[in-house]
Amino acid sequence: MALKSRKLSFTTPIMVSFSGILLSFVLIAVFITFTQRSDFLEDYHKINRNFTHNLAVNYTESILRENDYILAHAVTFFSRNNQLDNTINGDPEKGLQLLMQLQNLMPMVSSISLADTAGHYLRAPEVLSTNKSATFDARTRPWFIAQAETSSFSRYTSPYIDYFLKHPTITIYKPVISPGGRLKGTLAFHLDLTSMSYTLRQMVAPVQGEFYIVERDGKVVLHPDSGMLFKRHVSEKLMEQMTSGEGHIYDKKTRTWYYYYSFTNPDWFVIYQVSGATLNELTRHETTIIGWGFSLAAIIIILFGLYLRHASSTILMNIINAIKTGDVSRTPRLEAMLSHTIQSNKEREMAYVRQATHDALTGCKNRRAFDSDIAELMNNHQPFALALVDIDNFKSINDTLGHLSGDIVLRNVAREGLQVMQPHNISVYRYGGEEFAVIFPAELLNSASAILEGWRIAVEKRIWREENLHVTFSAGLGEWQFEPLEQFVGSVDSALYRAKQQGKNQILNTSDS
Repeated sequence: MALKSRKLSFTTPIMVSFSGILLSFVLIAVFITFTQRSDFLEDYHKINRNFTHNLAVNYTESILRENDYILAHAVTFFSRNNQLDNTINGDPEKGLQLLMQLQNLMPMVSSISLADTAGHYLRAPEVLSTNKSATFDARTRPWFIAQAETSSFSRYTSPYIDYFLKHPTITIYKPVISPGGRLKGTLAFHLDLTSMSYTLRQMVAPVQGEFYIVERDGKVVLHPDSGMLFKRHVSEKLMEQMTSGEGHIYDKKTRTWYYYYSFTNPDWFVIYQVSGATLNELTRHETTIIGWGFSLAAIIIILFGLYLRHASSTILMNIINAIKTGDVSRTPRLEAMLSHTIQSNKEREMAYVRQATHDALTGCKNRRAFDSDIAELMNNHQPFALALVDIDNFKSINDTLGHLSGDIVLRNVAREGLQVMQPHNISVYRYGGEEFAVIFPAELLNSASAILEGWRIAVEKRIWREENLHVTFSAGLGEWQFEPLEQFVGSVDSALYRAKQQGKNQILNTSDS
């Protein structure tokens, strides 16, 4: 009778061990899958918030800031030496030419109105003299009525109907006040919201959704579909939940995510609306891939467990046969084989890091890398200098030669910068559309201006394939004095604007008067 002892069985412990491993693997896989689902959803929230932030800062705020900048300088001009009265009442024909020159500087402004305190006004483009225009009273317009409420800041009206065009419009206006403090009148820019909305059509969202700009009451101010202008698109209840600043909220009723960025002047909100079903589908797709990967791994574990059980039995039978026959030459070598496969993903990780921190078009570091690097320097209280570089007349290059040539200009300007900066171990960042940033560490503060000048000269002397193409850039440079980031960047940006105003193709320091 054959004797069988459980103590001599080694296949049972092997199978129990593999069963324990498999069960643990399944539990871990389920836990990781659900955890990753939450992480994927948060990643998409970050991506969508970044898109909303960029739409607000790089598009909307840049337009508003440009209009405000020009309006402020124009008001200063009309406030001196009775210039407003001479423009409206002294020589209206010359005044109309002056307003048209001002209007041509702003493609997003459809018309300009200039009125004195008595209601005498001048509008560019000119309105033909008709019975309708004869009854027009500038003193009844929102931008005139509210002039006494304004301060040194520009103000925006709520949507109202244009008297002449009968189209809804919004006006940015500012009172004209003499150096002695007397109110002389009002200068108003009437925004071309249709043209501003058309630009939104060219923007591509990271996730399928709808983006637009609304007032505090939820009515649309800008939208890729101009037919949506001034329609209520967000409920008042949701608007009340949107605090100042930026963030995101979820509407359970419509199952929709709203990512928002708010402005204080005007009281507008940039909103990116994404269906909850869309995000759920994206996260479900990501977790499904992980689930299939875990399932395949579980099958492989089972197959290897069965193979190990079979191989162990075969080895034991060979040992028994060797004992019976005494033929040790056929005794298998009991090799202790440790099968541990380590697949290094360092290369892939570096590729992912580069994709996340570098701009694909120019090869420079991107805005995310800039925010991270400058925050680290400021948190560690390490002195540094910052330069903001903006390509001169870039919009004209795009409009004249096309966006492909514009991309070529961006790449080559960046390439010249990288060649100048890399020997000094200085990073170049793509800060905006045609704007770059450079951070100079403490040891290069004294030579920062010279290094930046080397880049400017290299760009200026570059010969381009396109005939008559001449590219230059202007820059602002400043050394951090431990002030807040927004204030510091604002001072460098102001130096850049002064460089533009003083003829372009030059570098101005924040300390320059």
